[in-house]
Amino acid sequence: MRRLLGFTLLAIALSACGSPGPAPKAEYDPVAEAMKAFDKGDWALAGRLLREAIVKQPADVRLHYSLGVCAAHLDLRDEAIREFRWVVANTPSQSPEHQAARNWLLAAGVLVADRGASGEQGSGQEGGDPGRGDSTVRGQVSWPDGEPPIKLTRLQVFLKGIDRTPTKDVHLVARTDEDGRFAFKNVPAGTYKVTNRIAGEPLWRVRVSVEAGKDASVDLTPQNRLSVRDDFPQDG
Repeated sequence: MRRLLGFTLLAIALSACGSPGPAPKAEYDPVAEAMKAFDKGDWALAGRLLREAIVKQPADVRLHYSLGVCAAHLDLRDEAIREFRWVVANTPSQSPEHQAARNWLLAAGVLVADRGASGEQGSGQEGGDPGRGDSTVRGQVSWPDGEPPIKLTRLQVFLKGIDRTPTKDVHLVARTDEDGRFAFKNVPAGTYKVTNRIAGEPLWRVRVSVEAGKDASVDLTPQNRLSVRDDFPQDG
């Protein structure tokens, strides 16, 4: 009986020694957590984590650009300008981040577009550029069925001129109001792309034609979202 008890105790001891210990905790990665929050559109959380990540990786272009996007969504204009200027100064002019950051700075009135052959300067003011044109582009962002994938109020909407056309230097940005409405004023006649992002995949890429002295209308809804309609597939 004693021998059986001894074997039993020994087996229990060996089993305890051989059992795996608690799994080690995964190392906290502010970059990965920041990009998760960024992809979900949690701009406040993503911004906080990106600031933390930039301290550790101060030369990472993706982090600076993403923080600029977060700051723009949170109306932190000075921070957005600082981050987008950093991106423009530290990336090749052909890179998507450089072009997107420069377009935002142009639309926000921080930069002035290069003079073209005609000597005319590009657009710079948010929501409109007095003296550039006499038309208006109006619209509304709505998502009547189901949960919208993004917040529809205070959403940035971009009106971008088309390359190799007279509107190529026009880059305007507006924000939706509490009802999702937006308007671009003093728009020159021509053809434009309306989108909610100037880098990465947006929800919309819609073409709108503007006649001189007339209002144009373009609504952004599930019916013309990118997965249903893409007027600029070459940008994908």
